[in-house]
Amino acid sequence: MNVAGLMIVAGQSLRMGAFKPLLPINGKPMIAHTADVFLRAGITDLFVVVGKHADSVISALSGRNARFVLNNAYRETEMFDSIQLGLGEIRRDGRYDGAFLLPGDMPAVPPGVLLSLMEALESGGWDAVFPSTGTRRLHPPLVRASCFDSLIAYAGGDGLRGAFRGMEGRIGYVITSEAGCGMDVDTPEDYARISEHMAARLEGKTDP
Repeated sequence: MNVAGLMIVAGQSLRMGAFKPLLPINGKPMIAHTADVFLRAGITDLFVVVGKHADSVISALSGRNARFVLNNAYRETEMFDSIQLGLGEIRRDGRYDGAFLLPGDMPAVPPGVLLSLMEALESGGWDAVFPSTGTRRLHPPLVRASCFDSLIAYAGGDGLRGAFRGMEGRIGYVITSEAGCGMDVDTPEDYARISEHMAARLEGKTDP
């Protein structure tokens, strides 16, 4: 499958109190770690929706094959609006069989999970595939290109969750115990926890 990675980096980080995509983890910005999740899985085409501090985010991803989509209305819009902008750009490109949707504050997703999701989407005939604990959806979902239009057009309630409800029965799951698929950064406590998790991974104390 020819799959793109879509990263959403247009939020304002209000709960965090600092602009989280640029916070350092193991010596490099968080957003660079998130991008490298894709690169380590062999997914080299990245689409990044930016808003606040866009120039700094672009600089932090220097050297990666990233295409940037500016959400000028990032102060007034939600994450799903940015997802729709990014999917629109991927759809216009026309080369991709699907796209991963990953918030920029989730740098601890193991690349092997992405490979398992691609295999499941290709072999299972699903419209979308999620990693899951068995009872709870995790990140990142992988969405088939044939569903881009419906997600872009969705104007109902509950954002991406609401859009996915229209796909029930056509969504597959890959069961995983990987903690990184459920770790995002909204608060300083989250930041400390994910920094410790990734430091332990670097030292070989957790799975890569």
